[in-house]
Amino acid sequence: MGKTTNFDPEKAAEQRKAEMKDITEKLEKGVQDVFGSEQFQNLLDTMAKFPHYSVNNNILIMMQKPDATLVQSYTGWKKMGRFVKKGEKGIRILAPAPFKLEKEQEKLDEAGKVVLDKDGEAVKEKVEINLTAFKPVSTFDISQTEGEPLPSIGVDELTGSVEGYQTFFEAIKSASPVPIGFEDIKSGAKGYFHVEDNRIAINNGMSEIQTVKTAIHEMAHAKLHNLEAQKDNKQSKNSKEVEAESVAYTVCQHYGIDTSDYSFAYVATWSQGKEMPELKESLNTIREAAADLITKIDARVQELTAEKEPISFYVAECGEFHSMGEFHENLTLQQAVNIYKSIPSDRMNGVKTIGFVINDDQLLANEYDLVVGNRLNMQEMKDILPDLAEHPLVVKAADEIKKLLPELNEAEKGVVKDTEKEESVSKKIKEKSKAARPKKAKTSKKKEEVAI
Repeated sequence: MGKTTNFDPEKAAEQRKAEMKDITEKLEKGVQDVFGSEQFQNLLDTMAKFPHYSVNNNILIMMQKPDATLVQSYTGWKKMGRFVKKGEKGIRILAPAPFKLEKEQEKLDEAGKVVLDKDGEAVKEKVEINLTAFKPVSTFDISQTEGEPLPSIGVDELTGSVEGYQTFFEAIKSASPVPIGFEDIKSGAKGYFHVEDNRIAINNGMSEIQTVKTAIHEMAHAKLHNLEAQKDNKQSKNSKEVEAESVAYTVCQHYGIDTSDYSFAYVATWSQGKEMPELKESLNTIREAAADLITKIDARVQELTAEKEPISFYVAECGEFHSMGEFHENLTLQQAVNIYKSIPSDRMNGVKTIGFVINDDQLLANEYDLVVGNRLNMQEMKDILPDLAEHPLVVKAADEIKKLLPELNEAEKGVVKDTEKEESVSKKIKEKSKAARPKKAKTSKKKEEVAI
């Protein structure tokens, strides 16, 4: 008989409280340590990998697993077809835990004045307010999991060739808060942000890498240090450079761009004399600016590359009516398969599908469902649109999807076998019935059915 453990809610609450205290103390020390050594650069490296995580969680990840590259919860990995390896220890971070609280307060009228009762006393009312607390949760790095391969972001390769560079730089220009132009800068500077004209200038003739790094550095200045942002903020030139250089380093690291010439030796001097809230606010400013630029660049890169892709894929939770449930488009095949796997088949009265769109104006139809439910839809496509089914991109996609979803092969074989079995059984029954019944009886039954 297994051992029974009684859950003690009070003990569990005390353990959570103790863990929160431990995490908070580590964070305080972590922020102080960051500015005193090469840890600042390590933190920016972590922020580059997790731009949408808070500063606190980036510090916690860096302290527990500095080599982490992609973290998710246990459930998150499961949805992506990956599973945490046995014996792996979770990376503890802080997750929001929203809750509601009932509060009594004075009732106000439309003009914002306190409502009084007949005795001239303030009328009270109970209101529900939403608050957010935080709780420790476990996440796991991709290196701690195994299972389905994940699609690459698709941006790393853009920095390798001229065509890729042009697309990437166009995305950077689109993400910039001000116009970017090129000119011959006589001072020897690589670039500058003109505060009054609200524009960025980049020196002509630099390498692609240097052009990208300079553009992102000046974009950080344009975002954080424009006239409006600096109206009530007397920030030193050194402080501005720390922020701009840190944002540029983080964004460049995110895209795998060489950052060996960045130096943060002056960060320790800059941080001296600053209180903990001010230091954390500076880190948060850097994180938010970097995350915003990365999000905008990623979105524009996806738009530009999707326009050029000869074939893209979509996933619909309900194949018949795409508006019912989840619908994702402009995907790679691998991305489509990952999303398809994450949608439970029994979640709604619909059949999930993977479809494709081909950018070919010569085709009569360029869009079709490739996978319907657990079945590859090639035979139906061949019957209805043979030219589309024979298109090289469609044939290639069908071959690849069989490898990514091997269960489709079994389903397809099963359908064929079942159909053949049904036809065979049906044929035998008909033949047996025909041999056993006299012709007259058959005619009589027909008449009887007509009479009814």
